Amino acid sequence: MSPWKQVALLAKREFKERATSKPFLITMSILVLLILAVGPAVNLLVSDETEATQIGLVGEEPTSIEPALNAQAAVFEIDIELIRYPDRAAAETALTEGDVAVVLADGSEIVFHTDVSSRLSALVGGALNTAVKADGLADLGLSDDEIAVALAPVPITVITIEEEDVEEDAKRAAAFVGTLALYISILMFGQFVAMGTVEEKQNRVVEVILSRVRPWQILVGKVVGIGLLGLLQLALLAGAAYLSAQMADIADVDLASIGLPIIAAMFFWFVLGYSFYAFLYAAVGSTVSRQEDLQGAMMMPIILIVPGYLLALVAAENPDGLAPTIGSMLPPWAPFVMPVRIASGVAQPWEILVAVVGTAAAAAALVWIGSRVYSGALLRTGGKVKLLEAWRAASE
Repeated sequence: MSPWKQVALLAKREFKERATSKPFLITMSILVLLILAVGPAVNLLVSDETEATQIGLVGEEPTSIEPALNAQAAVFEIDIELIRYPDRAAAETALTEGDVAVVLADGSEIVFHTDVSSRLSALVGGALNTAVKADGLADLGLSDDEIAVALAPVPITVITIEEEDVEEDAKRAAAFVGTLALYISILMFGQFVAMGTVEEKQNRVVEVILSRVRPWQILVGKVVGIGLLGLLQLALLAGAAYLSAQMADIADVDLASIGLPIIAAMFFWFVLGYSFYAFLYAAVGSTVSRQEDLQGAMMMPIILIVPGYLLALVAAENPDGLAPTIGSMLPPWAPFVMPVRIASGVAQPWEILVAVVGTAAAAAALVWIGSRVYSGALLRTGGKVKLLEAWRAASE
């Protein structure tokens, strides 16, 4: 049997063993259901935000106050509903209980419950000013058309030098969510590699396997099999996220179209990031023989991974800052930070090229280094094996 066919069989064994485990199946089912529920939940939140704003009226009021309020509401792009109250006490009670957002009392007072809304103050104040002037002009004998001409606003054109990207925040948020999924996936499946290595050493299964195959074949088969499981998990989560985005309805934002490039980037950076960390996890996992000692051994890859997540947090707020810019081009952190900077539109082509080539080169180097440490430490049992000792043992 050819060496690569043996690798494929080992990869199949790893994939099947992990994919059919109850914890994995239960966790994946819960995550998919939660993600699918996000889209309908967003619609409920958005629909609540679009309800009409209640404005209360009490006491004497200008004759033209109602059309003036509606005209101002159109300018502010707010849906309003007017409610009249018989007395001041009833209006203030409604304000206290949250039935109305603001009350216009006696045609001269704008009353809020606690916090003053500058937007509603401007709306009601502008309407009151227009209504009082309209009533005054009517008393002077002007016709409705003459009053309309007199009160017509001066036409003003508002322009911007650059067109606003209404989807920018959504893109950045989607990229960060994708990065979070990458962080969890690389951490989880990297640990699967290390745990599988220790399990085989502890129960001496590896000794049986080594009678038929070489150490590098075991390592590559394990990394490939668990990596394929990671890709399957990402595919399921990404598919659920895409369906959920299609169910969400946010004005001027096409979440589904935003999601497709983010999903593609997730797969690309997972392959690079997992390739970098999986062989490191395998190397450190091979240096211990008991699960109790594994947590200490795994601190090395975790120490490298966590700053990448923290830099992604910084990049979500300030994508062109110095720290995220540098971090996005360094191999240990590029898979986490660069997707956020790309989605924000600040990453330069040369920066992306440096990140991709650098991470690929570093991953290739870790394949060689990790394979050698893994080969040197695989059959050594007992206490923890130092990395340098494992490296030397591989050449013996």
